[in-house]
Amino acid sequence: MPLPIAVLAGSAPERVDYVHDVAPMLKAHCASCHSGAEPAGNLDLTSAKSLARVIVPGQPDKSQLVIRLLGTDGNPRMPMGFAPLSDAQIGQIKSWISQGASTTGVVKPPHWAYVTPVRPPLPVVKNVKWARNPIDRFVLAKLEKEGLKPSLEAPRETLLRRVTLDLTGLNPTPSEIDAFLADKRPDAYERVVDRLLAKPQYGEHMARGWLDLARYADSDGYEKDLKRTAWKYRDWVIEAFNRNEPFDFFTIDQLAGDLLPNPSMDQLVATGFNRNTMMNLEGGVDQAEAHFNVVLDRVGTTGTVFLGSTIQCARCHDHKYDPFTQKDFYQLAAFFSNAEIDPVGSKAIGEEKWYEPQIEVPSPEQAAQRSKLRQELVAANQSLKVAAEALAPEREKWVQAAKAVPAAPLSGAVSVPAGETAKVLPDGSIRVEGENLGQAVYELTAKVPVGRTTGIRLEALPDSTLALNGPGRATSGNFILTKFEASFDGKPLPIREAAVDFTQPGYSAAATLDDDPNSGWALYGQIGKPHDAVYELASPLMTSGELKIKLSMTSSEWPQHTIGRFRLSLMEAEHPTQYAIPAEVRTLLTAGPDDPRVAAFYQTVSPTLVPLRVARDGKQTALNQLQAQIPTALVLRDKPATGPLKTNVHIRGEFLSKGAEVTACSPAFLPAMASSLPANRLGLAKWIVDPRNPLTARVEVNRLWEGVFGRGIVETSEDFGTQGSPPTHRELLDWLATEFIARKWNMKSMLKLIVTSATYRQSSVASAALMSRDPSNALLARGPRYRLEAEAIRDISLQSGGVLSLKVGGPSVFPLQPDGTWDSPYSGESWMTSNGENRFRRGIYTFWKRTAPYPSFAAFDATTRESCTVRRIRTNTPLQALAMLNDAAIMDAAHGLARRMQGTTGDDGRRLAFGFRCTTGRWPGVAERDRLVALLKKLRSRYAGDPTAAKKMKATPESAAWTMAANVLLNLDETITKE
Repeated sequence: MPLPIAVLAGSAPERVDYVHDVAPMLKAHCASCHSGAEPAGNLDLTSAKSLARVIVPGQPDKSQLVIRLLGTDGNPRMPMGFAPLSDAQIGQIKSWISQGASTTGVVKPPHWAYVTPVRPPLPVVKNVKWARNPIDRFVLAKLEKEGLKPSLEAPRETLLRRVTLDLTGLNPTPSEIDAFLADKRPDAYERVVDRLLAKPQYGEHMARGWLDLARYADSDGYEKDLKRTAWKYRDWVIEAFNRNEPFDFFTIDQLAGDLLPNPSMDQLVATGFNRNTMMNLEGGVDQAEAHFNVVLDRVGTTGTVFLGSTIQCARCHDHKYDPFTQKDFYQLAAFFSNAEIDPVGSKAIGEEKWYEPQIEVPSPEQAAQRSKLRQELVAANQSLKVAAEALAPEREKWVQAAKAVPAAPLSGAVSVPAGETAKVLPDGSIRVEGENLGQAVYELTAKVPVGRTTGIRLEALPDSTLALNGPGRATSGNFILTKFEASFDGKPLPIREAAVDFTQPGYSAAATLDDDPNSGWALYGQIGKPHDAVYELASPLMTSGELKIKLSMTSSEWPQHTIGRFRLSLMEAEHPTQYAIPAEVRTLLTAGPDDPRVAAFYQTVSPTLVPLRVARDGKQTALNQLQAQIPTALVLRDKPATGPLKTNVHIRGEFLSKGAEVTACSPAFLPAMASSLPANRLGLAKWIVDPRNPLTARVEVNRLWEGVFGRGIVETSEDFGTQGSPPTHRELLDWLATEFIARKWNMKSMLKLIVTSATYRQSSVASAALMSRDPSNALLARGPRYRLEAEAIRDISLQSGGVLSLKVGGPSVFPLQPDGTWDSPYSGESWMTSNGENRFRRGIYTFWKRTAPYPSFAAFDATTRESCTVRRIRTNTPLQALAMLNDAAIMDAAHGLARRMQGTTGDDGRRLAFGFRCTTGRWPGVAERDRLVALLKKLRSRYAGDPTAAKKMKATPESAAWTMAANVLLNLDETITKE
């Protein structure tokens, strides 16, 4: 490989510039030690003045800088502890010193990526007939310059599997292979491409990579990593690809769909792109700082995804290698600084959390059903109101009875946990004092005289000795009564129903009658007030005897939530639950039955109105159930702007270190935003897709290219800057970028152009000489060959087994995964394996938990999605083989493939050949088939002699043999590799 400083015979050496060539190199490799306030050896190599101490201008071999970089004269080689500079880099430094070591710098043209692309002419080539479209002219020109020839076209079966994988992420079916082989029309292949681009699986496949960019996940991230509902955004991405939304609209919808005039529901959902950021709801987190980090993540992600730039490097200081300044970074942050925030919770009694908006996204059927139920609910409430107006006499009796409800409190022996004491107060109430030990059970035992008892009243009373006046002993003033029990003369006293005057959402009176230790009655929202719970007995108690009442507060999720002060009394009224009356209403009883507030409350408890309430409650329950099924989506929404959007530069990128105020603006070195654009996210989005922007079109066509060739024209697809890889075919990249814009940002059109090129159709078979010359296929002298992505490996396995569900969209699913993967100390969440077809959905629908990603995906290099990821770096590890051989989901697929092979007509060889074709897309050769037949024979013998092993697989010896043969087919390198 030639050095960058090439000296041609009879020509002057290329001038090396300190500012553009040498200084960035020294910063990258030496600044970690030789810079700052106390540089190692008191030598700051980022300072031209300090650097002059180790340089002899014109004499590189006598310069200490070169001597130490080479490690000559017995000195350790620098940079110490790190990889040495390459020969090319040291050669460049030596050339600079030889040229006089000037540190003045010269004006150089801007980096190629920061210049708006201009459509280049098609290069002249010798083998014109080989080229099928303009792409091939650029590729062939480079090959001819390098003295290489393109490879032959790939066999039709290979080409069909390649393009099917690249456009849908799935294998072609045997019938699709047969149809293509039988189609002799000259445009047969182009017809296949059109068919694949029209399949819904195209959108699923394309969305997989985009979700990595958008850092999509089904959980918040960070330590608790709580679940979130975000799958509507994932489905929007799939649908956008399938309907071939132009990339400029695709970009604008995601960055600023909410700011468009009259945005549709889909455009609002699209803004979930910037809501996929991790959300920190940990205890003690400064929510303002957490939101600051969210905003900066949005800036970095926008720069990476759409501009192919490492903008985030300028958070703390000016970018060391690219023209982005720290001011540029925070001017971009200003576009995202006006997000609507909803603080939830009170700092006075707990913690405040900052939430951003979410919206309901009902289907058309759900929206229609909800409208119908709401109308029916209005009618039911009206019927109830009309009937209640005729109940004045009955209401009068109820008011009089309600006034008499406060009866003599029960008194007797009170039992509380050891270490706590029960103090009886003058009003007959009981206050629990002493150490709050956590979970508790209180018991009161009292003698009941002869009489008629229909219910038991429990009053939870405020008290100044309790936090926030109680009535609970928790620091929030709350409690959770998890169970209420009563017995009479040692026998359980059945309770028909329970009623309370108020309950915290998610809790209920009825929950105090079940055995769930974490459900019950709680009062958050009305702390510091008296509250009633009434328990109606199944049948009146008429005789005297011993009554025992047990109050259990055993929540493990919320310990120490016990009652601080309470009072128990007996009731003798009919339907006693109608007297669980809020304190505010009870004070109004003296105003009489005609007080509107009293009448309104009586409507909710009147025994006469039970049928109408049941009918109304049925409608409400149906509406609630429907409402619970309506998905939500995380969306971005701005507050009304009162002027230009502004924020502060943060010194060293620290939240608390505010610097100068800046106004929203695009980076200074790139083409400016048009004055007609609004200075908000919508303006930013339109600037990003402005044809004058030199980066966006290049970045996206490079990403499309990488998706099918496994490597972009710019290999570092996340970094088009000076430290990124230079394009292997710069003119081709510029031609593709200008063509993309000319085709109105049509992604399907560009993909069709790429996959119908002769370049793409080449065989991937390469000679040893070509592999040695170009191991990464940068010159494109052969077709692409690389291991498939994690999700595709799972998908084609299930497809080969005949069990893959092709259902598109919907909530995330939970396929088989090893036990224990989701163990979490913060919640009782567990992986509940999906049933039915959800167990066999495509990998894109698998629930994505950031702290515990799906294990087999992680083994095959899937990301955690904690941040934007442009490229998944492919690895080859023994763990991948173990996953493929033992993963339960792969064994599911193996069972399915075994059944398919066994159901095929013909001998063993024919059946195995069918399985081979299902996994690889081609028929096996004679030698390959014979090896598979021999394997099956060996497996038959093994399981016939060890039927217990077959039973472990829940199979007969014969089906076990076929299953393991299928497992081998799924594990072939050719199965999990494109080609």
